[in-house]
Amino acid sequence: MLHFVISVFTISSVSAGSPDNLRTSPEKLSMSQAVYSFPKERRFNMPPNITWRQQHLEAIEKNSRYRRNNKRKCKPVDKVLFLKTHKTGGSTITNILNRYGESKNLTFVLPRQAHLFTFLWPARFRLSYTAPLFDFGANILCNHARFNKRPMNYLFPKETSRYITILRDPTAQYESAFNFMHFANPLGFKDEDDPLGTFLKFTPPFQDIKPLMKQTLALHLVRNPMSFDLGLDYRYYQNRSAVERYLDFLDKEFDLVMIMEYFDESMVLLKRLLCWDMKDILYFKLNERQDKQKRKFISQEVRDDIKSWNKADFMLYQYFNRTFWRKVKAQGPSFQKELRIFRHKNNVMTRTCLQKGNFLDEAYTGVYVKGYSLKKNVPLIKRKVCEGMKKNEIAYVKYFREKMAKRLKQIEEPDEYLDDPKNNWEQADDFEHDPILSGEGTSSDRTLIMARPESTKGEQQNASRSRSGG
Repeated sequence: MLHFVISVFTISSVSAGSPDNLRTSPEKLSMSQAVYSFPKERRFNMPPNITWRQQHLEAIEKNSRYRRNNKRKCKPVDKVLFLKTHKTGGSTITNILNRYGESKNLTFVLPRQAHLFTFLWPARFRLSYTAPLFDFGANILCNHARFNKRPMNYLFPKETSRYITILRDPTAQYESAFNFMHFANPLGFKDEDDPLGTFLKFTPPFQDIKPLMKQTLALHLVRNPMSFDLGLDYRYYQNRSAVERYLDFLDKEFDLVMIMEYFDESMVLLKRLLCWDMKDILYFKLNERQDKQKRKFISQEVRDDIKSWNKADFMLYQYFNRTFWRKVKAQGPSFQKELRIFRHKNNVMTRTCLQKGNFLDEAYTGVYVKGYSLKKNVPLIKRKVCEGMKKNEIAYVKYFREKMAKRLKQIEEPDEYLDDPKNNWEQADDFEHDPILSGEGTSSDRTLIMARPESTKGEQQNASRSRSGG
């Protein structure tokens, strides 16, 4: 039967007569073409024992089987380390990873301290900074951590894991970090009309800033913040050859360095790298500053000063911006088609889920950022997805901590053996208590040391006479 269906496909593709049909191989036929493209003169030229309905159903089955077998030639990746840099759109990617891990029941590497949401940043990542995994294995790490190759490779072996991070135009990133984290206060420029511009014109020696970092940890980002997150040491900030060597090192360590300015393109590259589905990378922007907190204009003079102060970050961005577009080009023409489909689906999801208006959400730093509110009429089948897409990392970390605690409890205290304080201990009688017996002779001759609680008074007297020989 199958051989006959294949032959009919071949005949229809060759003899239908149009140039399109001549160029279309049987394997590339759409379902509608596969079922309905038989030439009129041949539609009923088939063995009498095969009806048109049978032919129709078998064609659909073959087409569906072909699609299933060829839909995915890669295996979804479930071990991902995301090195989250500051003020680069990382919270949005963290949400994507959190949702995927939740849907697949994956294990997250979480900070050890219950009140923290980073791996003791700005210290370099160490295994001791993580909550115990108890042999569950590590699947995803996506909270702020400073890059440290050896312990990260231990948890996420390069052979089976994917390493990703994201960068942003250094001018916009530095302005965002400087104002979001209020650098002007500890640096003594808060009373200036333009704290950022004034600081860059009168930057104190970097060695004079370092002591302030002990009281204000965020000041570790006061110079080359993205390079710092990715592990570059202070002493190399002014050393061009050292920075170039470090960029080569990072290029070998990371499978994908995304670019915030091309976020949608980054998402499609991420989807293809991890072999995930389109629904897995849909997003709402998270942890975005309120409009009133954004600087409306950055003068060319300030731009030049930012570049002079953050030379390593500009080298970092330029290097990986080039590698990013090389990766996009290597994807071929199908990339742009998938990008258009992704943007359409993301817009549909936004219109389906979100109310219009200004809403706030609290970030892990305590600062209020843009938030979202769901429409009241969101279909039930979509509501859970919508809620997950707007959930920030604080809520997810708390959720995963509770989930890990439940997993441990199930191992340590199986439900069927738990001590129930409400249990009625008199309910069962198959293990009824028998008091200890004493005396010599066989067990049948032994007498009770004390009477059973249910014994009658007469039985107690008989037992007493028996002991006295009467």
